[in-house]
Amino acid sequence: MDSLFTGSARARPQINLGGRQGDSNQPASHLDLVQRARQEREQRERDRKKAAAALSIQAFYRGRKAARQARSGFRSQFDVLIPVSTPANAPPPSADKVLAASRLLAIAYSPGDKEDVKRLAAWSRTVLKTAQGGTDKTPLLFSLYRVDAESWVTLSRMIGTLLFTEATASPLLPQSPLFLEIAKILADPASYAKWKALAQVPRDGLLAYLLEQKAFYPRLGQAIASIPPEQRSHPSLSALISLSLLPLRAYPPPASTTHATSPQRAAALLSCALSILTVPLLIPHRLSPALLTTLTTSVPYWDLLASLTSDVALPQLAALSEGETAVLLAHVVELGKARLNTTTKGAGGVENGKQALAYLECVRGLLTRLPVGVFEESGRKKDKGKERARSIEEDGGDDSDVDEEEVERARVAVGTSRDRDDEGDAIMSPAPPSVPAIPARLNLDSRVRASLLHIASPAHVATVLALSNRYSASTRPALSGLLVTLLAHLSSPSLTLSTAPSSSSSPSSHSPSLRDQTLNALLYSPSASGLLRELYRGYIRSSPLGRTLSSAKREKSGVVLSALADERYKDEWPVLVLALEMFSRSLVTMGDDEFYSSAGGAFGGAATGGAKSRNPLTLDEVIGLSGMIRNAAFAMYWQDDGTAASSGPGADMVVGTGGWKREDVRALMTRFLQQVHARDSRRQFTPEGHWHMTGAIDMRSFVETAVYEDNRLDNEGEGPDDQPALHGPISPEDEEDHYANNDFRRRLGMRGQIHRSARGQPAPRTRSSVLSKRQLALISPRLGILNNIPFVVPFETRVAIFRQFIDKDFAKLGLGDATSYAARSRHRAVVRRTHLAEDAYTHMNGLGPELKKRIEIVFIDEHGMEESGIDGGGLFKELLTSLSKEVFDTNRGLWLATSEQEIYPNPHAYAKESTQLSWFTFVGRILGKAIYSGILVNVKFANFFLAKWLGRQSYLDDLASLDPELYNGLLKLKNYPGNVEEDLALNFTITEEDFGVSRSIDLIPGGSEIPVTNDNRMQYIVLVSNYRLNVQIAPQCRAFYQGLFEIINPRWLHMFNQSELAVLVGGTEEAIDIEDLKANTVYSGFAEEENTPTIRAFWDVVESFDKDQRAKLVKFVTSCERPPLLGFGQLNPKFAIRNAGGDQTRLPTSATCVNLLKLPDYQDPNNLREKLIYAINSGAGFDLS
Repeated sequence: MDSLFTGSARARPQINLGGRQGDSNQPASHLDLVQRARQEREQRERDRKKAAAALSIQAFYRGRKAARQARSGFRSQFDVLIPVSTPANAPPPSADKVLAASRLLAIAYSPGDKEDVKRLAAWSRTVLKTAQGGTDKTPLLFSLYRVDAESWVTLSRMIGTLLFTEATASPLLPQSPLFLEIAKILADPASYAKWKALAQVPRDGLLAYLLEQKAFYPRLGQAIASIPPEQRSHPSLSALISLSLLPLRAYPPPASTTHATSPQRAAALLSCALSILTVPLLIPHRLSPALLTTLTTSVPYWDLLASLTSDVALPQLAALSEGETAVLLAHVVELGKARLNTTTKGAGGVENGKQALAYLECVRGLLTRLPVGVFEESGRKKDKGKERARSIEEDGGDDSDVDEEEVERARVAVGTSRDRDDEGDAIMSPAPPSVPAIPARLNLDSRVRASLLHIASPAHVATVLALSNRYSASTRPALSGLLVTLLAHLSSPSLTLSTAPSSSSSPSSHSPSLRDQTLNALLYSPSASGLLRELYRGYIRSSPLGRTLSSAKREKSGVVLSALADERYKDEWPVLVLALEMFSRSLVTMGDDEFYSSAGGAFGGAATGGAKSRNPLTLDEVIGLSGMIRNAAFAMYWQDDGTAASSGPGADMVVGTGGWKREDVRALMTRFLQQVHARDSRRQFTPEGHWHMTGAIDMRSFVETAVYEDNRLDNEGEGPDDQPALHGPISPEDEEDHYANNDFRRRLGMRGQIHRSARGQPAPRTRSSVLSKRQLALISPRLGILNNIPFVVPFETRVAIFRQFIDKDFAKLGLGDATSYAARSRHRAVVRRTHLAEDAYTHMNGLGPELKKRIEIVFIDEHGMEESGIDGGGLFKELLTSLSKEVFDTNRGLWLATSEQEIYPNPHAYAKESTQLSWFTFVGRILGKAIYSGILVNVKFANFFLAKWLGRQSYLDDLASLDPELYNGLLKLKNYPGNVEEDLALNFTITEEDFGVSRSIDLIPGGSEIPVTNDNRMQYIVLVSNYRLNVQIAPQCRAFYQGLFEIINPRWLHMFNQSELAVLVGGTEEAIDIEDLKANTVYSGFAEEENTPTIRAFWDVVESFDKDQRAKLVKFVTSCERPPLLGFGQLNPKFAIRNAGGDQTRLPTSATCVNLLKLPDYQDPNNLREKLIYAINSGAGFDLS
């Protein structure tokens, strides 16, 4: 029924819009016929395939059914010949019956079938019996060869394969030990010789067949791994181990070293290592003591190592997972422990350099394939203090807190150096962002990790050093490669300190980190005697890489980046990196007296026992090495644009170093150069111009581009008031514990700088993520050079850049335009001359960064009257000059002075009170304002305190100026020849005296219970130095830097070292250049200016002055006895001489606020000389008349 019936019974006409009649009787078109024929043909083909498939299925079913029936029949026949339940003491069947039963079993056996397993077991028990009537007790297994050798050879191989595959598939079955034993007997060529079964074992025998066709070692490895570790005495385990050793015995080593290893043995060795030694916890946890002894004594260890280091092994090693590689390395180390320490010939120890080389290369090669976090526990819980203690930056910037997108945004802002012009300068262009790589961390069993940790133990390091010493000619590059790879895996990718896993909170848990232990062993082990010196003289100085780096000036700087990836240098880079690590480490505790002494110490960088340590290299060698590294580091900053890091995994690695990135090597070079340059700054030993790369840089272009890039960077959000990447402050109650917990590891590892809070630097003020020096190097090569190795640029050029940075900042704030609101709006401070510091603090401390603006000063004299005059900048200069004398006075309690009258923050509790800390902040702001305004301040800061401005750590030598008595005591302890613990009775504490009250402070938790010994005295020395130089004055330093860095961008200060900062603050101590002063002097009131007789006489008198008198004259006029950094042309206002009238009895006076000398028009040169000398020696200015 039509569901859409409308009530009409009339059929509606059908209209065909195709243009044809709808008559079905009309013939179909040609296309319809072709389509219909094709469909019928396809249907016939489908029907044919269905029929063929049905026949195949039916045939397969009939075949399987027939086979099943046949097997069932064969099994029944087998059960008649060899009953499954035959008693053990029943006589064996005849040889013919055993042959027949064997054929039936080989054909009918179904793997995994329980009943077939029983039949296979019955067969195994039968063939072990002696044949009927036999007189020589030969088991049927071998006597059947005499009956039908041709058939039995084939049958024994077939059933032996069944035994092997069944037992390895299910090693926990009760029958598996029997199966494995029969398979071993059949596969062992020695069995045939024993029973005299065959004159010669066929080449296609069972052992060869299993090795080539049945994955012999992989099956054995899987079987061993399937047995639970706690079942160490399982009978299958012994049979599996015995079977795994069979090929290594069946295919013996060559008769002499001149003969090659057979292909069968080589393949078996490699397969054994990759399948058996990758079983987790095999050695020693899965094996019973007896079985462990069997394995360790029977395995051809040195042949295995040779196999693993062969070229054939490379693709198979690459196919291993990281977990399998870690297990293999752990077993290589475990098996090598006893062998490396064995010197008896024939006892399995190292007998030649080839074996020593194989061990070093094998451990290095496997370690290279593991991620850098392999020594750390995955998911290990860390308390907040320990985590913070490990976040130490290499270059003074905390990269972990910086979003990589921030770097890319800044890089795009200033352009990158991916493209360069003909002269090597960067062509600015936007850069696509890169995805930062996240290091992997393995989830290993703690017992496996413990075996791996042995590699980093001092005992193992000392062992491989001694091993290499025995065969130094052939093993030094391999030793360097292993140690450098180990160091790479003991630290994170950015080279931060990595500590060993520990779950203990006992005092022992505060022992040095793994990296520290490794470096200490390299420096202090007797086996390391002369290593650093040997590496430099034999493998660096005259090596192809050394020659390449030594000649890598600007025109050849591109060869450095090429050398980083050049396989020709894969054995030379590790040697160079290791030498730099060792030398940099030794410089930490090497005194200046030791550094400048001639080489000849008994070790590779430090002292052993109580011997006085010396510089392992001569000063000429230090000059050569530093020149080489200077060229390399400069090229890596100048040419490296970060493209290698974004080119894919491994593209930014340094060839041969086993995990060192280019950035890591550059950071190491930077640290080394900074350390050597610091020594050279204190006492020059390098030739003039040694550090400068002036020939490699167009200075004018360099200055302009550096300022441009810094300005672009500021415009993108890195403003002049932004802080560097610093750690947040530590609460006072946690401060001492924090320092005690982290400094011990930090200072000894030397992979990073002292924690910023320990250095006294403030927390960030305005940004949560900023750019570090490392990231600046990626963004701009010039800023990278200025912030890391600024000494390659002449000091005068850097001062010019510094002043331009300030000028740009001044203009950015709108202070350069006199018509702008910022320039016209100025703060006004009323200061009483009788209360100079207090009033300045009251009116100016709260201004913060506003101090950059012009400050209008109004002085109130001692009578309470406002002094007349308009401050055009001179009064503020006078205030700063007078204020600096007062606030830096050591009598105020904020500062103490060293024996050389260099000041540093007072460490006493009084100086840590909140009121005094606020004064430190104010002093920092005032000093920052003086530097910002180019006003020299007559103050000398201690060198170690200036180092903190740059985020650099203080060394043991810095303690000499702070506390000479303590410094000498620590040196005596360092070189003490006797038993430190028994003779000196020291512990890890330090005594602090404050206002006559002494208290003992633990340098590490539980320090009072930890004695100082010969082994840990270096840690004690570092901790004591760190406490006195850093921890004691940390709050004062933080407060001071908070004020200083509000005015001066710390990025600008990184262009200088400590001594250069002292010059930047107070000027140079060089003699006054009278010609420069004369050329930059202006005159007022003298008709002919410099040609006036009085002026000519004045300059004649000044030229006759000695150095001290010239300095007094400059101080009399400018308030600072030192000349400006870039000469008197930079003095603002200019040095001026004004006619003070014709009164011949009047003394010269000065207005230091405007650098003005008021000189009467003296007619007699002798009178001029007398009056001028009297005036400059009086130390007064306005008061004289």
